[in-house]
Amino acid sequence: MNSLRKENKVKKNYKEMKKSIYFALLLMITGTINAQQFPFMEGYNVNRFSLSPAYAGIYNSKTLFLDYRSDWTGIEGGPSTIQMSYSDRYKEKVGVGGRFVYDKTDIFKQTLILGTYTYEVKPGTDHLLNFGLSAGFFRNSIDLSKYYNDPDYVDDAVLRYGKEKSKIKFATDVSVLYRYKQVEAGVLFSNIMFGTAKYRDTDLSYRPFKNYLIHASYTYDINKQWSVIPTLIFRGGEHVPSQLEIAPAVIWENRFWGTLVFRTGGIYGLGFGGEIYKGVLLNYSYNLSSNVALNTFGSHQISLGLRLFDIMKIVRNEK
Repeated sequence: MNSLRKENKVKKNYKEMKKSIYFALLLMITGTINAQQFPFMEGYNVNRFSLSPAYAGIYNSKTLFLDYRSDWTGIEGGPSTIQMSYSDRYKEKVGVGGRFVYDKTDIFKQTLILGTYTYEVKPGTDHLLNFGLSAGFFRNSIDLSKYYNDPDYVDDAVLRYGKEKSKIKFATDVSVLYRYKQVEAGVLFSNIMFGTAKYRDTDLSYRPFKNYLIHASYTYDINKQWSVIPTLIFRGGEHVPSQLEIAPAVIWENRFWGTLVFRTGGIYGLGFGGEIYKGVLLNYSYNLSSNVALNTFGSHQISLGLRLFDIMKIVRNEK
């Protein structure tokens, strides 16, 4: 009975939260809609390119990564994200890459396509700097008709527009990565966009928040088989609460790994994965919040990496 009451209480609070969102939407509907930061992905111990574009072509080059993340699992309209990324090394100093992100949160949808170029300089012995510039296109859409048919919602003319798409806008990321032996550190500035995204048929505009990410890590080799990589990440930005993350990873023979995650705000997580077959990488991550009931607001992410050239070699040999 107590668990049922708790579940009903969570559902009631969620309905109240949705009503608040509806009224906030009405207040913003004739002006500029300020969005949350672009979604971030985990599994960066295997795909560092998802942590910072400056890593393009450095680790797991020529590998296609497919990621799916579900946040607030169990809550209708919770965020879900699909990402596809690829990076490679060109000659000795140049890295190239690309990223496609599709994110959906209730009535909001975002699509982002970015290409990345990095250049490496060597200021001193064992010191390396990688400068990254990403550029591409961004589009947002809002499905207003979803709540126009809600019987609990007031009849409002602005909701009759239905699904609205913003005009395509230019977007950029700027990143820098410093490497010295086993130490790595970097900074990323994202959502650097020129102006706001205007909608076609309504008096709406959309402006993603500018945000930044600072990270540092150290690789400690215990022996020839085992390594430990503690990673420290600090996120923040425009109208975005600052967040500190500690994420140590344990790696065996550079093939299998396990990770732990702690983020300020009472968020804990774990992950594990490995090269399950030659050229095929798989990683799973799970987060939960200690501030809400268990099994509520959990986050799941599955990452699949395909080393294309290794797989092609296997196919040729089998023939």
